[in-house]
Amino acid sequence: MILYKLKNKIKNRTDSNKLRRKVIDAFSNLNKPRSVIFYTTHKCASIFVKRLFDLIWKNSKYEFVDYGGTIFGAGDKLNVGSPYEVFLEQAYSELYSLHGKVYGPQRRYLDFPGRNNFNHIFFLRDPRDVLVSSYFSSFTHAEPFNSIERDVFTLHRKNVKEKGIDTYVLDEAEEWILPLYKQYKELRETSKSYIYLKYDLFSENTPEFIKKISEFLDLHPSSKSIDLLTREASPVQNVEVLKHKRSGKSGQYLEKLHPNTVKKLNHILSEALSEWEFI
Repeated sequence: MILYKLKNKIKNRTDSNKLRRKVIDAFSNLNKPRSVIFYTTHKCASIFVKRLFDLIWKNSKYEFVDYGGTIFGAGDKLNVGSPYEVFLEQAYSELYSLHGKVYGPQRRYLDFPGRNNFNHIFFLRDPRDVLVSSYFSSFTHAEPFNSIERDVFTLHRKNVKEKGIDTYVLDEAEEWILPLYKQYKELRETSKSYIYLKYDLFSENTPEFIKKISEFLDLHPSSKSIDLLTREASPVQNVEVLKHKRSGKSGQYLEKLHPNTVKKLNHILSEALSEWEFI
């Protein structure tokens, strides 16, 4: 009986300490900045985005959280299903904190209760250029570590090659890009705080791009940091088309697609092009 009471006393003390720590952590989090979800797309300066997050992480109270990169890198050790956003939405209460985090880059639609209270960054590229870049990256992108995802990727690559670029962009415009840009529009309209930045600003004036994000997040990176990141970004590069690190120029779809394909693409994406100011 004495031993039982002693164990129970120790347990109660441990539980009390855990609860106290939880309250302290919650109080501390209130002093951190509002968390951010960084929405973007595939083939939208992904290398630059990683370096940008590195700058934010090192010069602020934010912690960078990349669930997508973590899941991709884990391969078969972490099978949460595909698309993994389904898992993220189901486990949102365990994975997303309202303070002190930058979540991203998020390249697919993601929503969960309370998401509208987060800060939002929408960094989007002309969807026509996204489609063209996506076509070429299908042949150059690294294969997934996860065996199931790798099989899907291999089949996708085979189908893309058989279609050719013009058929591919028209199919994906309706199946992927148009729904995604519509979903992002809904997220933007229901968010309490957001900033929308176009890829063209990044490619034409990288320092101004960094400045706008910094102001939105109330950050104050040094001029040296901005200059360094600008040099590393190299938005527009003169490289071969089929290399994974593409040139990054805007309007490439005009060079790579048949004129009739461009007309059809403009019709399919007319709403998205207007909503996101690409016309």
